[in-house]
Amino acid sequence: MLILGIEILCILILAMILSTTLVDEKKEHAKDLRTVKLRGYWEGDERRAAERLEASLEVKYYINGKIANVKSVNISTKGIRLILDEKLEAGTLLRLEIRVPQHTHIIKATGEVVWSQESAEDEKAQAKRFFNTGIKFLKFNKGDEGELFDFIHSLKA
Repeated sequence: MLILGIEILCILILAMILSTTLVDEKKEHAKDLRTVKLRGYWEGDERRAAERLEASLEVKYYINGKIANVKSVNISTKGIRLILDEKLEAGTLLRLEIRVPQHTHIIKATGEVVWSQESAEDEKAQAKRFFNTGIKFLKFNKGDEGELFDFIHSLKA
């Protein structure tokens, strides 16, 4: 009877060791999988949360009482890239008015500057300095978000 009890105890210990090993391996595999996904994301051509589409749109932005008319380079459902004649600091908030072709309504949004860098020499039309500026959309006026998204999806077609 004592031998049977020892055998059962050994089997239980081996089962606990096996289950612990399996749990550890599963966690390690999940961690490796996340690393592979992140590596592919950051090393890929497109690191954005949403696909960017080429679109030259008329945009008006307001900052500190100043109004400026500019053009967009590309747009996505998450943000827009503009060419500005001034460098804006990351975190700067802007009011945006985006004119969409074939629409009479102007889309109004609030955005935040995410990055700004001087345009490459071949993008400069004049001696004046220009800055490519990435802006993340924060919020839209009522109904404008859906209208902008419809326009963006029409660009894909």
